[in-house]
Amino acid sequence: MDEFIDKSRIRALALEKGVPITRFILKFNSRVHEDRFTLIAVNANSILTIKSALATARRYNAPIIFITTLNQVDLDGGYTGWNQYDFVKIVLEVSKNVGFDGPIILASDHYGPWLKDKQVVERWSYDECIQWLQKSIEACIDAGYDLLHIDMTRDIELSKDKTLDVDKIVARTVEMIEFSEEIRKSKGLSKIDYEVGTEEVSGGLTSIEMFEEFLIKLRQKLVEKHIDVWPCFVVGDIGTSLYEPKLDFNRAMALVNIAGKYDCFVKGHYTDFVRDLELYPKAGVGGANVGPKFTQVEFDALERLEKIEQNFLKHDIQYSKFMKVLYDSILRSGRWKKWLFKYEEGKEFEQLSKKRKKWLLQTGARYVWMEKDVRKAREQLYNNLKLEGIDGEKMVLNRLNRSMSRFFKAFNLINLNSRITKLMN
Repeated sequence: MDEFIDKSRIRALALEKGVPITRFILKFNSRVHEDRFTLIAVNANSILTIKSALATARRYNAPIIFITTLNQVDLDGGYTGWNQYDFVKIVLEVSKNVGFDGPIILASDHYGPWLKDKQVVERWSYDECIQWLQKSIEACIDAGYDLLHIDMTRDIELSKDKTLDVDKIVARTVEMIEFSEEIRKSKGLSKIDYEVGTEEVSGGLTSIEMFEEFLIKLRQKLVEKHIDVWPCFVVGDIGTSLYEPKLDFNRAMALVNIAGKYDCFVKGHYTDFVRDLELYPKAGVGGANVGPKFTQVEFDALERLEKIEQNFLKHDIQYSKFMKVLYDSILRSGRWKKWLFKYEEGKEFEQLSKKRKKWLLQTGARYVWMEKDVRKAREQLYNNLKLEGIDGEKMVLNRLNRSMSRFFKAFNLINLNSRITKLMN
């Protein structure tokens, strides 16, 4: 018997119809510009991000999607220390604590070969990656995930100047969907949703023509193998990246129109630093991933709290030295090297520009939030601030809530839960 992360009216209606919850919600996305919405998918990289997302969803009476990568939440604990089962329990507990009773969609993000950093560093074979991936997918299904992002676009065994062709991407994608469906059915579980593709240039799906070719061939292959599944999301390159915070509206519209022909919605990644967020629902983009932005907000809020600790507290206390501990942990992790530009590779951290060092620290903090030294220093920072009547965690959450609210408002999510249930009655 299925057990779900929420008992919302919307999930109950989706179950009655036999439709996975993500697709059920998306079908209410209007063709009228004023009524369109974009679902926010929050990368659950810290406890406070989870708390803020659920509190904001409650405030605005809207659904929330949580996404987790193989690096972040996995069978080996990832960098959060959580496996898929731990993660579901944490979200359930926090949702009860904040009093949120709306739809919570749990999703994997970029599940595919060599999309776990360890596999690249240790040069795993394709078969080794697939064996791990299948176990991770089964854990997601067992734990109660609603949406699986199958991203089979990476292959480090190819030479650097080559990418996988569309036929190979389609074949590998269908293989993993087929495996996932076999697992789900064998456990007697309700239908789940799928997201496919990638926005990365290395994926070979970035041209508009190849985007459509991928969808055509994916449908043909699924029909050929008698797999009664169709993705609700296809990832589109809508012009955004971590370094280029601008949505290409015309390109987004073109991809949305193509996806619509094939009964699916475009999902945008790298939404974090886009300024004109209201363009997402206007273009008809169905969902958008946000992650590093909230790490940056949490980092900046904690940096400010340490300045308060240093400037206003008595000198006879033991200071937390939180930022020093965090700085050392990020550098020690080595994960900041993942985000270096080509011309920066081989350089020591201190050789980088001040602006780049700050960005790498803000981005890299999510990899070490859960490390023992970092947690201990944060606890000491909060305790020191309490001596002056300051609730440090509340101040960080307030910053996150303000940032989170911006996305909910721009994506036209306010009262979406009520709008959907009203249409159903």
